[in-house]
Amino acid sequence: MAGDVGDGVDARRHAYVWTLFAALAAGLAVAALAWHLPMMLWDQLDFAPLYEAWRGGTLAVSAFASAHNGHLFALPYATLLATTSLSAGAPWADAIPSLLLLLAYAGIVVRAALRDMPPTRDGGALALATTFLALYPGDLADLQWGWQVAVFFCLLGTASAVLRLSAPAPTWRTQLGALGAAALAFASFATALALVPTALVLIALRDDLSPARRLACAAPWLAAGALALAFVAAAAPSAAATAPGPALIALYTLNYLGAGVARFATALAPLAAAAALASALLWFAAATERAKMLPWLGFVLFGVFGGLATALGRAGAFGSGQAFAARYVGLSMPFWIGWIGIAGVALRTAPRPQAVRVRAAIAFVALLALVNAVQMTRKAARTAAEAREIAGAIRTDYPQLDDRLLHRAYADDPAVARRDIDALHRMRLPPFDPGSAELECAPRPGGAA
Repeated sequence: MAGDVGDGVDARRHAYVWTLFAALAAGLAVAALAWHLPMMLWDQLDFAPLYEAWRGGTLAVSAFASAHNGHLFALPYATLLATTSLSAGAPWADAIPSLLLLLAYAGIVVRAALRDMPPTRDGGALALATTFLALYPGDLADLQWGWQVAVFFCLLGTASAVLRLSAPAPTWRTQLGALGAAALAFASFATALALVPTALVLIALRDDLSPARRLACAAPWLAAGALALAFVAAAAPSAAATAPGPALIALYTLNYLGAGVARFATALAPLAAAAALASALLWFAAATERAKMLPWLGFVLFGVFGGLATALGRAGAFGSGQAFAARYVGLSMPFWIGWIGIAGVALRTAPRPQAVRVRAAIAFVALLALVNAVQMTRKAARTAAEAREIAGAIRTDYPQLDDRLLHRAYADDPAVARRDIDALHRMRLPPFDPGSAELECAPRPGGAA
């Protein structure tokens, strides 16, 4: 009888979780397609000459091994070539691969949550919370911009690698699978370098492996990490004139992590991240079921090491506030997913006073995440409106484009923006295709709406 009741509860939990999964996925798809950028903008403008070379049959294979701002962009380039070609340049098509990759990543995370959350009402609530964070409205900042398909390749590779690294009774096949998943992530986004220290920590914590076996498992990660680091070091832009100090790196990293649930409150975000990191480490240290916590600790570590890597590359040049860029929210979310997972496993054996505190912390983070979701959704709508305004002005004013407009389209260099927009014009891609005619009515800077 008890088994039947448990099975019924488990079935209801799965039904609730997958219903929420479907609803969130549908909402993100509708919003991403409604608010997709109407043309290649910002970093994606760099893709225009590459696509023109591909159409002309002059694109070298070596272009896929070249770096963009320190990122090996092979998989995103290949994906954008396919979507742009198959859709005749329709920008909405770029959102489709990102959506599919996000669903695959979220599916992996949600299945792990259903497996590891306690068989109680707490566990059901935490599985729902994990689903919400895996398909978070903060992802709209990346979904609406085709260029950010790199982020979703990275997330999918990360989730696959972490779960393989923490699987019980690991084999060489699971280790090779983890390395392959990490390679997929790195072939898209340099933040995947964070998987190397994450993997080394997870391997070191495997009490079920002998020291010799742990060393053997760590060796290929050390070799792969050295190769990847050498590539990034050779391909990265020039270092900032002033290297960031430890305090700036720490603040940037906490901002980066905290923005996942509290981007709307920049003073609170680093405090929330610091408290979450400290509590996760304390719960793990005190745990009697550490093996169940390993995958969730892996997500936490990936978030932390990813934040540190981003801080090393960005903090000195841009300051700690740059960590609140909307496009980083998706990459910081594994940290909070991991924190929820560790909390859920801790609740399995926590005495009542500790359980009350854990529930209070979870409720507070959930409240922050809900408020943040509203803010991020509004931000995505504003970004779409701004992009339509820029695209409309480019279509209307071309070829007389002033530097202010070019700077809005591509912040780094107006001359490069002009070159890339000229390529779009030659290929009759948005905003110069017939389907973009409505952009001529878009609001102009300083004009009436």
